[in-house]
Amino acid sequence: MASDIKIRFRSFLPGGGFDSAGAAKQGKTRVVGSIGVTSYTVGGEALAPMDVGLSVIDAITLRIGDETGAPTGKHKRDVLYSQNVDKFYLTNTTAVGNVSEYAAAATETIEFVAEGDSAADVELT
Repeated sequence: MASDIKIRFRSFLPGGGFDSAGAAKQGKTRVVGSIGVTSYTVGGEALAPMDVGLSVIDAITLRIGDETGAPTGKHKRDVLYSQNVDKFYLTNTTAVGNVSEYAAAATETIEFVAEGDSAADVELT
């Protein structure tokens, strides 16, 4: 993997949140930033919660930074995230709906918005 994650801002979300078990929890955070992929790995790139400053990702939105940069107008570039394996995948979709993964060593800039439990949050036991 070759990527550079830059956090642009972090905002602590006021009010009550909940942990994965449904118990009330404070310390929810929204993090916004970018991921500069300099050499894509076929099979997905790791993106763990700690990479974006969270201990748990509740929700994440990823998008290609320059969607108009496709090689031709016949392809739609996209980024997909699998929370089960903490990886994102870069894909191309053709006009007829065929989806293929980017080739190895491809480059891309991805923008993200992630919300979850702050990695800086104090856990009380």
